[in-house]
Formats: sequence, structure tokens, C-alpha cells
Amino acid sequence: MHPERPSIPTAGASTTSRLTERAAWAFYLIAAAGSSVGQIWVAVTTPPWPDTIAWWWRALLVLPFAVVIDLGGVVTAAFADTRRRLGENATGWRLLSAGSAVLAVAINVIGHHHTPYLAAVFGGLGVFAYTVWPLHSAARRRDALRAIGKLTDTAPVYGLIQWWREPAVTRRACALAVQHGYSVQQSLTLARAQLRDERRTAALSIHVETLIRARHDDPTLAAIAATTIDIDAVAAALSAQADIDGWARAIGVDLVPPTPEPAAGATAPDLLALDAGPDMVELPKDVLRRVPVQQADYDHWRGIWQTWQQQPDDSHHTIAGRHDISARQAQWIRAAGTAGLLHSPIPPITRLQRLIQANGHTPGGLPSAP
Repeated sequence: MHPERPSIPTAGASTTSRLTERAAWAFYLIAAAGSSVGQIWVAVTTPPWPDTIAWWWRALLVLPFAVVIDLGGVVTAAFADTRRRLGENATGWRLLSAGSAVLAVAINVIGHHHTPYLAAVFGGLGVFAYTVWPLHSAARRRDALRAIGKLTDTAPVYGLIQWWREPAVTRRACALAVQHGYSVQQSLTLARAQLRDERRTAALSIHVETLIRARHDDPTLAAIAATTIDIDAVAAALSAQADIDGWARAIGVDLVPPTPEPAAGATAPDLLALDAGPDMVELPKDVLRRVPVQQADYDHWRGIWQTWQQQPDDSHHTIAGRHDISARQAQWIRAAGTAGLLHSPIPPITRLQRLIQANGHTPGGLPSAP
């Protein structure tokens, strides 16, 4: 049982279970009685009874045997069910039960062969009576095994549309729901994430293996290295170490829209404002590339730095907790502010691009613009 999964109300489940039990017993008793009547009918009319024995005496004489044949299938099936709950196959009991049911049906079908209707009715009742009991006992056996933890819980119902649209995701979600007790939406969300990570790790593993093999000139050594190292573990570790924010900032630099050319009447102070601040060429590149390019993110950094300047004794952890950022990010903000990269209202990269456009050349030490 999983505590995370909502449980069915106990009172409603008990009431439904009792109604189902009663319906199954009523159906079985009626069907078994009909099968026994058919067998008694055959036993009264088919054997060569002496004429001195009345028909009702014949019925009384064969009644126990007819009932035993029908009940024999049920009794032996009950023994088989008990042994199967203990983990046994109970093959002998199951074969004996099936044989008893086949005998009862055969008596009704063969004995009433001259009247197909009676053969179908009494034979069908025998089949129904026997079928209900194994199915009912199997359901109770599963409930008992599930109650003691020997049978897994059932998976949530995802619907045909979900199975048709995402069969792989739904199959994984079923396994997750059964194992951890997740709900439908939780299991589907986690399944999609797992499959997406597995596809990315598999693609990365191919490149990692190629890189490992390329480091060895001897193909045998390359094969040994690629086989010995857990490629998937290396790929997973690389994914965990990936600097997502750094890549986003690096790509964001290339996505900054071009700045319009300065007006013809631009004054010298306008151009000088573009070059205000420290010499960016002399700054550590790791600090410069950490400064946000987007104006909103840059303004957020400037606001934090201005607050920090008012309380310079605050630690990185204090600033991080106050502004809901990581301590590492707080360290980068302090490094950028100390270097003078947060004094201007314009992000440093944008200022640098404008300076390049205004001067018509790339400052020394920086790569040439394409």
C-alpha cells in the first residue's frame, strides 16, 4: 500500500464487496441448482429403472449423486484456491475440479441430446455455475495476497487516448505509479522527464565514447577504455555539471539586438558615456561573462549591489537569503560590482558593442567583430 495514493473509502468498498459476494453466491446457487435438475432429469429417464419404482423415488435416489458432482467441482476448486494462496500451484486439485465440471456438463448435454434446447440450457447452467466460482475465488485470492503485500497494487487508469498518444510514456508511468504510488499526472510528468533524460544521456554517451576512443591510437586500448568506463555514468555527471546559466548568458550575448548608429549631431559626451567605467579588456573574462546581458536581469544585479554597498559588512549568505539568490551568484555580483561593472545603467556587453560601433574597430585584446 502506498500512503501517497488516495485510498478508496472503506465503508463504500465494504458495502460494494458484500453486494458483489451476495450476487455471486445467488448466481452460483441458481446455476448449480439448474445443472443438478438437469442431471436428475437424465438419471430419472435414462437408466433402465424397474417400473415399480416411482419417478420421485428415482429422483430422491440420484439427488445426492447429482449434487455431489456439482459440488465436487466447487469443493476441489476451494482446496486449490487455499493452496495457491500459500504459493503452491495446486495442479492436482485444479485438474480434479475441472474434471468434475466437465462430467456434470457432459451428463446434461449427452443425456438431453434428443432435445437440443434442454441440452443447451442445463449444460450452459453447469458451465456458468463452475465458471463463476473460480473467477470469484481468484478475485478473493488476489485481494488477500494484495492485503499482505504479496501482490502489487494496480496502476491508475490512463485511458485509451493517453495510451494511443504516448504508449512509451504511459508504460513507464504505470511502472512508476505501481512502484511509488504516484497519481496519474505525477507519474506521467515523471515518466516524460525520465525518458527525456535517458534520450539525452544516450546521445551524450555516444559522443563521450567517441572522445574516449580518440585519446588512444591503439584500437585495442581504445576499446578497453571505452568498455571499462561507465559511459552512461560519465554522461550523467557531465549533464549534472553543465553550466546552464553560463550557456544562456553566452547565447544571450549573440541575441542582443543591434544598436542604432549614433545621430550625426551626437556630442562628445554621448560617446564618452559609452566608454564610461573600467577598462573591460583588463577585467577577468569570467567576471565579465557572468554579468547579465538582459536589461531586467542587469538591473536586478545593480539593485542588489547598491543595497550591498549600504551594508558592506553583510556576507554572501546574508545577501543571498535576503534577495532569494544563491550564495555563488552573490559572490559574482560582488566581484562585478567591485570591478565597476555595475555602475552604469547599461550592461557592460551592450556598452562594449556600442563602443565598437562608435569607434569602428575592436579594442585591443578583444576578438574582431564578424
